[in-house]
Amino acid sequence: MDRWVFIHIMKTAGTSFRLMLEGTPDVTIYPTRPELESNLRHWYLTAPKLIEGIERGEIALENRRVICGHYAANIGDYITGDWRTVSFLRDPVRRSLSMIAHRHSKASRLSRFLKPNISKYLDDENFVNRQISDYQTKIFAIDGLADVNEAHPIDDIAFARAKARLMSADFVGLTEQYTQSIRLFEGMSGIRFAPLPHANRSRGYAATEAEIAHILTLVPYDVELYKLACEKLRAQLAAAA
Repeated sequence: MDRWVFIHIMKTAGTSFRLMLEGTPDVTIYPTRPELESNLRHWYLTAPKLIEGIERGEIALENRRVICGHYAANIGDYITGDWRTVSFLRDPVRRSLSMIAHRHSKASRLSRFLKPNISKYLDDENFVNRQISDYQTKIFAIDGLADVNEAHPIDDIAFARAKARLMSADFVGLTEQYTQSIRLFEGMSGIRFAPLPHANRSRGYAATEAEIAHILTLVPYDVELYKLACEKLRAQLAAAA
């Protein structure tokens, strides 16, 4: 039986994937809902704390089929045993807009009813550096113990590392082809998911051409990585047909 590390990239339908895992019989994940709720702010543990807990025996993985978390793509290198990697990518502009909508919804109770000033968020250097700028490439480029929500500038060397890890990852689905991705992953993993509606959906907002152009200047490596992920998934779907 294969065991998996689910690299949960924010705003790529990762919460839906996790809920599908939770609702699937005979699939035990870490962290379970009670384990997650026992953490500070109900967040995943940081990568160093996860590895420390495993090494101390505080986190038992013997009967776990899937580990979930906001981690770098190669965190499995730090976990004892054979763990395969699954993740999802999303069109970089759509992911960025969804991330802005998510951030906006958390700003205040009133904000969820108001359209965000997208340009204002794109001018927030701290937010952009941590949550927008080539975020998906960052997940595949940085070290497994690094904080995925800290700024990690991406250059050609980092991008080459991200491409290599993307290609070596066992499965990378696409949010835009979610159903096809799930069916393909089921065939690869032997897991038969319980169907659940899309969860943690951020309200969609239309962006102006200028705002989209601005986003594209922030995610050039993500655009190229997404193209590579599309090619990889297309090849896997063709092979499985």
